Amino acid sequence: MIQFYKPTIKRKDMDSVLQTMVNEEIGPGKISRDFVAAFCEEVKATTGAAYRTYPDCLSAALTLMGARKGVRVAVSPLSPAIYRTVIENLGAEMVLVDVDKDTGCPNDSLVADSGAEILMLYENFGTLPARYNEQTTFAESCDYSSVKVIEDITESIGSCIKDEVRAGSAGKIIVCAFEEDSVLSAGGGAVMAVRGEYVTALRGKGPSKYLKMPDMNAALGSVQLANLSQNCDKRREMLKSYQQSLAKTKHRQFGLSLLDLTSNAGFFAVHLDSRPDDTVKFAARHNVPVQMAFEDSILKDLEGDPFEVAPVAASFYYRTVRFPLYSFLRGSEVEDISRVIAHLP
Repeated sequence: MIQFYKPTIKRKDMDSVLQTMVNEEIGPGKISRDFVAAFCEEVKATTGAAYRTYPDCLSAALTLMGARKGVRVAVSPLSPAIYRTVIENLGAEMVLVDVDKDTGCPNDSLVADSGAEILMLYENFGTLPARYNEQTTFAESCDYSSVKVIEDITESIGSCIKDEVRAGSAGKIIVCAFEEDSVLSAGGGAVMAVRGEYVTALRGKGPSKYLKMPDMNAALGSVQLANLSQNCDKRREMLKSYQQSLAKTKHRQFGLSLLDLTSNAGFFAVHLDSRPDDTVKFAARHNVPVQMAFEDSILKDLEGDPFEVAPVAASFYYRTVRFPLYSFLRGSEVEDISRVIAHLP
C-alpha cells in the first residue's frame, strides 16, 4: 500500500536541526526570530511571533483582534475542529457561515449578513477566496470588508492568482501551522504574522517563553520555508497528472479552478458524484489509500442536520476525499494513483 503522507524532510533539513543542538540553541532564540522574519517576508507582513502549538497561535490571534465574551466569530464549517475549542475558551460565539461552491471559502455575502465582527478564514487544500469577474476577465478577491480577518494559510501557503491574490493577502493577521502533515513542517508549532494596527500591539505583548517555538523546530521550518517554491513545483507536476485523470470522470476537484490560479499543490481533494465508500474500497483494491477530506472539520461534531446549517459545506463534508500527494512519491506511485483516479466509480 502506498503511504498516504510523508513530510518533505531531506538530509539538509535534518542537518539544520542537528546544528542547533550542536550549538546548544534548542530553546526559543535567534533562529526562531529569523524564522518569523522569513515568514513575514513571504506573506508581506510587518512582524510576527512563533508559537509552540497551533491552538496557542490561534488563541493569540483572536485575542489580539479583540475576541472575548459576546464577540461573534464567523468560521467556515470546513475549518479544523480545533477552531471551536479555541473560540469557546475565549468566551466568544462561533458563527457558522456556509462556503462558496466554487472556492470552498466562506461565502462573503453570508459573512456580511452573519453579524460577526471577526472572520477566521481557513483556506482548504490550497484554494483562495477569489472569483472570476466576467466583465473584466480577471480574478478578484472576495469582499470580506464587513469583518476583521484572521487568515489561516496552513493549507494555502504558496498559492497565488497572477501574483495579485496571494495566500496571506486577505487578513490583517495571518496564521500558519507547521505540523507534521502541513504543507510546511517544523515538527509542530505555528506562526502568526501581523500588519497594520496590530503591529504595535504584538510588539508590546509577545508570547512568553513558555509559548514560543523552540529553535530546533524553527530550524526545520526555516529550511522548509526556503524550499517552498521548489517543492511546490515538484508537486505541481504530479498534480497535473491527477487532474488529467480526473477529467476523464464525472467528478471534480475541490476548490478554486480559475486558470490563473497557481496552487501550492499540497493536496488533491475530489468532490465525488458517487458514494465515498465505493471510492475508498476501489482504491484500496489497487493499493492506493484514500481518506475523507474533512473528517476533522467543525462539521464532525455538529449538532443537528448539517444540510440545514450549511448545505454547500455539508455536501463537501460527506462527498470529498483526498488522495496522496507529496514530494517523495515515486513516479510509479504517481502513475498508480493517476490510474485509480481515472477509473473512479
